Amino acid sequence: TSFFSEHGYVVVGGVLDEARCDATVDEFWESPSFLGSRPGLRRDDPSTWGNDVWPAGSRNFLDPLEPCAEVETWRNRVCAQVRRVFEALWRGLGQADNRLVSSVDRVGIMRPTRLGSGGREVVQRPEWRTSRNWLHWDQNPWQSPGFEAMQGLLGLSPATSSSGGFVTVPGFHREFAEWGSRWPEGSIPKRTRTMIPFPVPMEDEMQGRRQKILVPRGALLVWDSRMPHENFPNEGEGWRMVQYVTAKRLSQELLRSRVAAWHAGLRTGLVPTTLARRLSVQEQVWLAMVASEADGDLQDLRAAMAAGDALSEEKLEAARRLRRAYRLKQTAISPEELKEASELFRSAFATNPELKLPLQSVAAAE
Repeated sequence: TSFFSEHGYVVVGGVLDEARCDATVDEFWESPSFLGSRPGLRRDDPSTWGNDVWPAGSRNFLDPLEPCAEVETWRNRVCAQVRRVFEALWRGLGQADNRLVSSVDRVGIMRPTRLGSGGREVVQRPEWRTSRNWLHWDQNPWQSPGFEAMQGLLGLSPATSSSGGFVTVPGFHREFAEWGSRWPEGSIPKRTRTMIPFPVPMEDEMQGRRQKILVPRGALLVWDSRMPHENFPNEGEGWRMVQYVTAKRLSQELLRSRVAAWHAGLRTGLVPTTLARRLSVQEQVWLAMVASEADGDLQDLRAAMAAGDALSEEKLEAARRLRRAYRLKQTAISPEELKEASELFRSAFATNPELKLPLQSVAAAE
């Protein structure tokens, strides 16, 4: 914890074992929530990794299309070793009296951009490289100058200086509040106190203090959200695969909103009750699916699950249509697909207007 307090980040090795890393990478490739949703994309054939098939985006992030259907990413998210690291750092920061809650985050996948080795012709794919020079904060220096959250990622592939990875400015969390005072709101064009992410100006001196931080396979990197950060592009022959995890403190009001969002999702079928059942009570608390381990809070969760179990097939189908609409909204590349998504939204809400409740609760919890 002393390293984290001084430098603003820490890398903890051996959090996931090889089998868990392998299983998660397999899920990335096979699950329709991730790369399995891309027709024609094959793990063993680089000719299928082109931009015409690869998910759009220049910074390696991949949002899950069907998060509740995943298995390995949930196991990692609630993994006891992951929780222990965050909780130890939390106590070291003197935050033990505040409630620590895990987020549900996306994953990161960078393609190799140097193909061929061992005597084979080397082919460069610079167009597959992610963007560079996008140093930013996920915490606004004008709105929230103090400590707010710990962000993190789990390394799932070997890390080298050329395989793409994390960049930060060590120790800057101790300068964050002063930076916001030195550059008050209105002094930097195109920046506001509600902007998240908040881009660091290209001319700022901290750009010259950036350092690459390598995260070995199976390790957990945690950084203070006051730390500026970005990824460096993959210029090597290996994949870069990570899973993002975040732990933040929530006020009682936001905690209630987060719990209400989960319960509304369970009651309407948007969140399958099977997901809640495969989690322990401690894991449900970690995700803010339940406010605490108190009997009354657990009874509220059980009531939400019972309501979900009692849904008619018609309402369950409405929830499936709503999930399908969100998937289409994320992946649509044609007007016809966007039109289909709009029709699915209308149909789902017409069948069960209560499906709007979890969406409203999620908005209130963020």
